[in-house]
Amino acid sequence: MPSKSTIEQLKKRIRQLEKEVAESRKAIGDIQKEQLFSEKVLDSLPGIFYLYDQHGKLIRWNKNHETLTGFSAEELPRREMFDWFSAEDRKRVAEEVDRIYAEGMRSGIETGLIVKSGAVVPYYLTGVRMTVEDRIYILGVGIDLTEQKLIEEALRTSEEKYRAIFENAVEGIYQTTTDGLLVNANPAMARMLGYTSVDELMTSVKDVGHDLYVTVTARRRFLDILERNEPVSGYEVEFRRRDGRHIWVSLNARPITETDGRLRLIEGIVHDITERRRQADALREREAYLRKENLRLRSNIRDRYRFGDIIGKSLAMQEVYEWILKAAATDANAIIYGESGTGKELVARAIHRLSDRKEGRFIPVNCGAIPENLLESEFFGYLKGAFTGAAADKEGYLDLADGGTLFLDELGEIGPNLQVKLLRVLEGGGYSAVGGRDVKKPDVRIIAATNRDLRAQVNRGLMREDFFYRIHILPIHLPPLRERREDIPLLIEHFAQSSGDAAEAPPLTGEMLEAMMRHDWPGNVRELQNVLQRYRSLNDFDLIKEPSCLPPLGHGGADHAGEVPEAGFQTAMVNFERQLLVAALEKHQWHRESAAQSLGLPMRTFYRKLKRHGLIRHKKCQ
Repeated sequence: MPSKSTIEQLKKRIRQLEKEVAESRKAIGDIQKEQLFSEKVLDSLPGIFYLYDQHGKLIRWNKNHETLTGFSAEELPRREMFDWFSAEDRKRVAEEVDRIYAEGMRSGIETGLIVKSGAVVPYYLTGVRMTVEDRIYILGVGIDLTEQKLIEEALRTSEEKYRAIFENAVEGIYQTTTDGLLVNANPAMARMLGYTSVDELMTSVKDVGHDLYVTVTARRRFLDILERNEPVSGYEVEFRRRDGRHIWVSLNARPITETDGRLRLIEGIVHDITERRRQADALREREAYLRKENLRLRSNIRDRYRFGDIIGKSLAMQEVYEWILKAAATDANAIIYGESGTGKELVARAIHRLSDRKEGRFIPVNCGAIPENLLESEFFGYLKGAFTGAAADKEGYLDLADGGTLFLDELGEIGPNLQVKLLRVLEGGGYSAVGGRDVKKPDVRIIAATNRDLRAQVNRGLMREDFFYRIHILPIHLPPLRERREDIPLLIEHFAQSSGDAAEAPPLTGEMLEAMMRHDWPGNVRELQNVLQRYRSLNDFDLIKEPSCLPPLGHGGADHAGEVPEAGFQTAMVNFERQLLVAALEKHQWHRESAAQSLGLPMRTFYRKLKRHGLIRHKKCQ
């Protein structure tokens, strides 16, 4: 039987063993916890983790290795190290592995990793040699570069696109520092400034503010805007070219700032607007000239009885003169409305002579006089052999009027088919000659005329609405002669003087003048001209049928209308003018302003005529 001391020793040993077992269990638990922690750390890595032994066998990996490559935990150990790479990459990877084994240095390589699906995924693989108990291992991490490669490709594409735009842009593009150093520029910028290449520009221009800007203050104002961290748009300034010539440019620029907000670079686009400025200056000069000329013409015609070949001083004709001036100041299409014989072509010619097209030709066309089957060939011309009888090429009206004005009289006679083709010309589409294919685009202004209601024709479907609105931009309405009877004496005098035989012509009696003032003149000015020509040639005045039955023109002076002696034409005109003045005064109870207004006369002119006829003394006529 063991002794008491032996038993105590055994108990002590048991307690010691129990303690060691507990400590071992704790150590094992700690190791297990550390192992679990290590596995969690490895599994949380964004890429793949791998541990290879010196024989190239995979002995440790993380969960991502399975997920990202598609191989299971059972399949991964069976894959050799170089099974992951294509034939062309294996040699390069093998050299890196040998270097790691031999030198122990950390290394990294970018390559393609063949996953289970067969796809080659771009990876960046790192490796380091690790020695444990005389055994050599390679420990490494692989990062999937797919997203990075997509970003790089997008950036490369964007950069190539930007570079192509930069190199091929027609606008000048540049970058400068705030000190005026030119950092970058494109070929268009170099050409704009007269340099043969960007390198020559960069070498020659040392200071943008001094070498390019004509005025220093313009550069300073430009920088002031950018220093407020504001973009610049449409800043117009003069630049100096290499040859010393000045050009106008429009700058659009944006500031590129440091993190503290200080201006670091200026990036901008330059447009050469020299020609636009020249045209704008010329337009302003032209407008100033036209305003001056307009005022001169207005002041001239206010007290005149004619406007070029157009005769009349009535208020209605003064309004027509105003419209002629407006139409001459623009290049827009115009339409002249008026009854037959009112002088529509005279108005069209007046517009042409006062417009910028006065050096071009004025081509009048009577649309109603052209057969329907010839309209197209007459307007657009034709080529030899286009149809039977086309023995040679012939220019059309549009060809002849190129650079000038095409006057289309009786526009309402044009049919819908030709309207479509003329509309194409008016909209800039051009036309082709009959028998030809080449498209011509003439520079023609259209002035049309008609005695019809074109809006009514549109409503009835006889005229295209779009064609109507292309023509009906500047409408001018000519009054019939019956609505401006006060102009009849002026027209009579004009036709008498222009005939060249006024001295031999038989005189007009007071009855004749009164009859002409009362007549409605359905043929308007043309009818009046014909009546006067017939009277001068045949001494036949067919307006007066029963002289004794003619009603008087008015009270007073008209009682003696038949007593005008057969003196010369001028005497008859003077007597007739006096009758008009007296009649107007009596009509308005000798109120001079009202009488003058009814005759369309300024007060100064009216007063002068009263004085000339001895009527200034009359205050009232009983």
